[in-house]
Amino acid sequence: MLLSILLAIAVQSGAELTREIEFYNPDWSPDSRSLVFESTLDGKFSIYVISRDGSGLRRLTADSSNNEQPRWSPDGRRIVFSSDRGGHLDLYVMNADGSNLTRLTTTPSGGYYQASFSPDGRWILFQGRSDTRETRDHVYLMPGDGSGSWRLLSDSGYGAQGPRWSKDGKSVTFSQVAWPKRSWNEMTPETMAAARRETKAVTVRLDGTVISSRSDPQSTTPPDEKITAPDGRFVAYTKSVDGFQGLYVDDRLILGGPAAGPLGYLRSTSLTPTVDTIDTFTSEIGGAPQRGSGTYVIHVIRFARGGRWEIVDNWYDSTGHETARQATLTAPRRLMTELETVRADGDSASMLITRDHVTAWVVPSGAGATPRLYDGTAVGERYTGAAVAAAVAKTRGAIGSTFRYPAYTLFGGSPVASRVDSIRIVGRDTLHRGATSLPVVVVQRSNGGQLWMDETTGNEVASRGNAGPGRWWWHVRRGVTPPPASQTP
Repeated sequence: MLLSILLAIAVQSGAELTREIEFYNPDWSPDSRSLVFESTLDGKFSIYVISRDGSGLRRLTADSSNNEQPRWSPDGRRIVFSSDRGGHLDLYVMNADGSNLTRLTTTPSGGYYQASFSPDGRWILFQGRSDTRETRDHVYLMPGDGSGSWRLLSDSGYGAQGPRWSKDGKSVTFSQVAWPKRSWNEMTPETMAAARRETKAVTVRLDGTVISSRSDPQSTTPPDEKITAPDGRFVAYTKSVDGFQGLYVDDRLILGGPAAGPLGYLRSTSLTPTVDTIDTFTSEIGGAPQRGSGTYVIHVIRFARGGRWEIVDNWYDSTGHETARQATLTAPRRLMTELETVRADGDSASMLITRDHVTAWVVPSGAGATPRLYDGTAVGERYTGAAVAAAVAKTRGAIGSTFRYPAYTLFGGSPVASRVDSIRIVGRDTLHRGATSLPVVVVQRSNGGQLWMDETTGNEVASRGNAGPGRWWWHVRRGVTPPPASQTP
């Protein structure tokens, strides 16, 4: 057959991403409707916000640094967090939509973290140290605008950690630990255990005046990760099941979780609107494309109605005649396929997908050809091949990282035949469009076909596949110099 459609869905068994997707530090918005959290959905730790029902996932920090431990302000308008974008962990604040980023601290070599707003929003409480060689963290307080900070209960013989506000915001409680050594590399399990036995729970006023101090060896135990919503009706937490971390509200998984595989990346991918003309070339196996055949594809990714995306490929021969058209419409605000159609000189097909059902049909050309129909239960979520490749490219994963997923085709012996396919990151390269350099990641499918993808946008720059004995077909974005054979991974 002339065409095939690959639709990636959630991995059901035996397939996983080589690097685990992590979720940490959820925090409820003051209205109990949303959660902010940190995750490695897009590679390094970034900060995201999501509605408590699992909809509306948005990435708030889009840079390549680690961004961690987000906490809402009491009015829900700001988020304070830690980031190493300046070289060391410092505190930053941004608006709830990710705008108006402001740096609050500058540390020469240490780090500051565990920040939180006071109940009235006037102060920010945090812990950290100015030198990474030190074993001792300290607890600090500063105005909400970052204009200066001071240490609470300055005592060089003790470290302080785990600060938390009282309900009225008039005092702070933290753990005070007498670390017996100066540097971490001097510590032994015995000295750490001795320090924990001497731990105290200390409560101080905002000026550092001690209200109470009592022995509390359990103070260094990590607190319960279950976070109750301000309205008291919901509980959020992260946990790992079968090696896959996920974000949960009450007992319901809303993101990630078992068998998520690359699905977490697909859910978080933001498509980039494009209109590209892609020229078709051929070459010998082991050689680079030498000339175009005159055929080409116009590839379009655009916004559609109701928060959907439409992905359309129009194929033309050397005379400009349209030979095929493939169009995919996503579900609202998701990359999951809702409708896919193919029209070609040889065959045409359509697939309609609801939450739990799939209807698909193939109409071969020619007199007496019998349409083939598939109508049955949907298993998991389906994505276009373009979305899968874009999501993998934007993970900025290590070379050798492999993604496996069930793939489906409307053509073949069964109208919807399943098999496990894979995409692997095999290298990085630089292509050129005139004088402009195009850094790309190279991914490879299990059939040996390769794609050169823009690592920032996820857009295809070039691709190749088997064109018969001893030959490749090539698709190359118009104006881009094809990869030389010597640089082909």
